[in-house]
Amino acid sequence: MKNRFKYIVVSSILLILFLIISSYNSKAQGYERKNVLLIHSYNRGFTWTDDIDKGIRETFDNSNLTIDIETEYLSTKRILKPSYFKKIYDFFKYKYEDTNFDMIIVSDNDALEFLFRYGKELFPNTPVVFTGVSNIDKYNWANKESYTGIIEDIDIQATINLILKLHPQTTNIAAILDRTTTGKDLKLLIKNAISNIPDPISLTIYQPNSINQIDDILENISDNSVIILSSSLKDNSGDNIVVERVSSKIVEHSDLPIYSFWDFYIGHGIVGGKLSSGYTQGKMAAEISLDLFKGKESEIKVAPNHFIFDYQQLQRMGINRTELPSNSKVVNQPYSFYRTHKKKIWIVSIVIIALCFVIFILVMNILKRKIAEDRLKASEEKYRVLFENTGTAKCIIEEDTTISLVNQEFVDLLGYEKEEIEGKMSSTELVINEGDLYKILSYHQQRRDHCIGAPKKYELQLKDKSSNIKTVILQVKLIPRTNRSIVSVIDISDRKELEEQMRFLSYHDSLTGLYNRKFFEEELHRLDTRRQLPLSIIIGDANGLKLTNDVFGHEAGDNLLKEISNILEDATRKEDIIARWGGDEFGIILPRTANKEAKKVIKRIEDKFKNSNFEPLPPQIALGVASKTDERQKIEDTFNKAEKMMYEDKKDKKDSQDNPLLKSLTDKLQSSNYEGIGHTFRLIELSEKIGQKLELSDREIERLILLAKYHDIGKLALSKDVFKKEGLFDKDEFENLKKHSEVGYNIAKSFPELRVIANEILYHHEDWNGEGYPEGLKEEDIPLLARIMHLIDIYDAITHRSYHTINSKYYYEGSLSKEEAIEEIKDLSGVLFDPKIVNIFVDLMNESGGEDNE
Repeated sequence: MKNRFKYIVVSSILLILFLIISSYNSKAQGYERKNVLLIHSYNRGFTWTDDIDKGIRETFDNSNLTIDIETEYLSTKRILKPSYFKKIYDFFKYKYEDTNFDMIIVSDNDALEFLFRYGKELFPNTPVVFTGVSNIDKYNWANKESYTGIIEDIDIQATINLILKLHPQTTNIAAILDRTTTGKDLKLLIKNAISNIPDPISLTIYQPNSINQIDDILENISDNSVIILSSSLKDNSGDNIVVERVSSKIVEHSDLPIYSFWDFYIGHGIVGGKLSSGYTQGKMAAEISLDLFKGKESEIKVAPNHFIFDYQQLQRMGINRTELPSNSKVVNQPYSFYRTHKKKIWIVSIVIIALCFVIFILVMNILKRKIAEDRLKASEEKYRVLFENTGTAKCIIEEDTTISLVNQEFVDLLGYEKEEIEGKMSSTELVINEGDLYKILSYHQQRRDHCIGAPKKYELQLKDKSSNIKTVILQVKLIPRTNRSIVSVIDISDRKELEEQMRFLSYHDSLTGLYNRKFFEEELHRLDTRRQLPLSIIIGDANGLKLTNDVFGHEAGDNLLKEISNILEDATRKEDIIARWGGDEFGIILPRTANKEAKKVIKRIEDKFKNSNFEPLPPQIALGVASKTDERQKIEDTFNKAEKMMYEDKKDKKDSQDNPLLKSLTDKLQSSNYEGIGHTFRLIELSEKIGQKLELSDREIERLILLAKYHDIGKLALSKDVFKKEGLFDKDEFENLKKHSEVGYNIAKSFPELRVIANEILYHHEDWNGEGYPEGLKEEDIPLLARIMHLIDIYDAITHRSYHTINSKYYYEGSLSKEEAIEEIKDLSGVLFDPKIVNIFVDLMNESGGEDNE
């Protein structure tokens, strides 16, 4: 049996090695490297583009070729100005001047149109595979023999016919489209499809500019309408919104059925339709590319569309599956574990049976070994009393509980001398509580009465000679043919202490010592009883934590959280549950507390926050409260209401003109004296004058004055020693100094009132010749206000500071006169400063005569 087992193990190992080597040889034989340029029309994160990208990459990964993919995103849903393609062309020409590609793959119409314009010059004689391209008849295909690919031919007519079948009461089709190339083409195609319907169906087309217009559109759509969605919208900041959010928003505010022509909307509120798949088109494009790599010819193909429906939306609309086309696919159905994993379950079952067989063989082998070991133990039992050098504390206890023999480890553990113990001390004298004493005496007697109930191992507490408590495990066994016990004593005090610490940490936040989210949620459900009503919940979210971490470091951020925790504890009762469950999120459970009393707690918290002397910035927090007064209310609803109130409070404080956090930063900047007294006021005065001289609008002058106040706000994060140094900065010091522009940019982006000058803060140390920082912009690529601030900031510094470093090349010792400073500014025209602004500035200074900005 033993030899057979070894044979099975060795055979299995050899089989696995054979399979690994075979797989390696197979891949090695197919090894060939190809270089592919993948150009997407749209941006990364746009689901359609990501699906195409995924289909291409997975198909290439499963091939025998090694394919290097260089990926570019044109982002035409974000920007498509007439000059945009020319700028992309200039960028590609520079970037890929010395790069040769074996294949170019383009997705969607804009990328194809770009190659039609510039492909011949940028990538001559390189084959092109397109995918996701619709309405190809509008292109001139002359001399495009090297182009092939996948046509996206969405079946609008089939989807509209299906809508009228499933919703016969429909009198209006409401199409929500964007203003992109796709949206324009789709508008014409939908109109043509509607014109083919004999029934009088009206068509209303909406092309909103932002997601904020969705609510107004939904109010204007009639009740017997069906929505067709294909829209990429923008948020309040002008950034593109993930398309699935648009459908989700419509579902939140309307009960009308929604259909589309692309599968990435499935699961986000649409009923379905005859849908096109980006993943499938990416896969087909990759397959055509592989054929071309193998020397095969490939014709232009049309991507298939499939009827796909969302089970949840069919249920919401009351549509029976029997009404759907026969070849329809329904997704998001109720989960069936067996149906989903049938193949895996069978494989696992077979593996388990095989493993059971192997385990059976192992068990038989183990049993044989155990029988041999038991026989060996029986022969050795009589010698086990010779235990002095075992390394474990041991003792022998007589029938009357007297300790007759101990080893040195036992002495070291309990601190007694052998002479104090052996023959003189009972084991019961070491036990400290009655429960353990009863246990040890009961087991002692049961063992001698040959009862089965006496355990061989158990835990209790002993006291040593110094009365220190030790938690130990006793392993007890009768010495054969005697009434004496041999006892091993294992000290687990450290382990028990560690377990207590782990138990504490499992319910507490390690930084603040408050309860954690796990404990908070358990307590919330435990206290959710009639006896604890009214039950109030306070939700808090600390303001400015990220800002504190970014500007003053994570140690300051940790101290801020500790200060907030202390305030919350001081403002609440002992029986209240306070928890921190996220980076800056806090929760308080107030049992038997009405909403009015809970609001008083919030008032106490806010007062204590106002009176806090915490540095570097006073703590700020947004708070919301809600109360459960009826046992029929769901505690989750109460929690969500408190959280909603907190978010409203946070928004109010963030949008306030007197933002307390910004005021704190402003006060700290003014008190830091980084640039000397009067620097800010002089810059404001110069900003207003030069803004008027440049004939800037009132709005631009206001922005310039705001920039004068906050351009160096990022210096709050740097050591004051950096700015006190008198001498040329070394490389590390200058690199540290340069960080303040980006820090200031991040601070400005955190405040609505400063966002309008965030870019100017970032770039106000860029030089006209492109050698400035942080990005090395040059000439008119530098924002105008940043160019102005760069000049007047340096002018003020060299006329009022005893030492000033401009960059790694230029620094000044001693403040200059107005005339000397103007000459320096003129010398640096075209190097550091915009020549036009220099001329305007010099004229302004000459007009002011002998005056100086004091």
